Amino acid sequence: TVVLNEPQDPVNIGSVVRVMKNMGLGNLRVVRPADFDAYRIQGVAHTGVDIIESTRLFDNLEEAIADARLVIGTSARGRRVRRSYRRPREAATEILQAAMSGEEVALVFGREDRGLSNDQLDHCNRVVVIPTDPEHSSLNLAQAVLVLAYEIRLAAEADRGFKEPRRVAPRASRQELEAVFAEVQASLSAVDFFKTQKPTPVLRTLREVAGRADLDEREAALLKAIAYEVRNFMTREKIAEGDESDNE
Repeated sequence: TVVLNEPQDPVNIGSVVRVMKNMGLGNLRVVRPADFDAYRIQGVAHTGVDIIESTRLFDNLEEAIADARLVIGTSARGRRVRRSYRRPREAATEILQAAMSGEEVALVFGREDRGLSNDQLDHCNRVVVIPTDPEHSSLNLAQAVLVLAYEIRLAAEADRGFKEPRRVAPRASRQELEAVFAEVQASLSAVDFFKTQKPTPVLRTLREVAGRADLDEREAALLKAIAYEVRNFMTREKIAEGDESDNE
């Protein structure tokens, strides 16, 4: 649950709703908003009508977090008061574990101009401090929500990763790769690439590049065809130049 304490601008509330929709958070509670204009909020949020319609309004922070088992406050900086401070990534793991175990978790964000007071932070189990430039530590309300929500999402998908692309052709055989290298060497020689340089270091680098690319049969055939066409073109050009010389 995202809890906004005394937000001053409905535009910021709308931006928070949009962030929540992006990151899969569904419950919003708002404490004494200066203006809860659902129409303006919807205009900024674009989607998230369900979040807006189900938003609960409270008269004070204590009531808004009364049912929470884990309350995470946010602050632009660490304070002299001794508290359990966390970075967003560190806190995200604990937040996720608590939520997955069925506990109500409240993520509390203060008003735009002064954040949460020390008295309000006294009600929080943890205080998240987002690392920023000390000279410009104050984040926009929606930005702060996004940073923490992103870290929670990242923690939730830590084991998923991206699926490897499905290989449409078998991996190129050693024989096919050697044929590519031979054709590439011939085409580079045709354009006088090596000049006085020995081809071995260049070809070794190309082998390393090809090894990292993990070429399949189709890709190897394409590279071989390109190199062949370069060599063939240079051969035709030399023949044409020879014919012109004979005609002079």
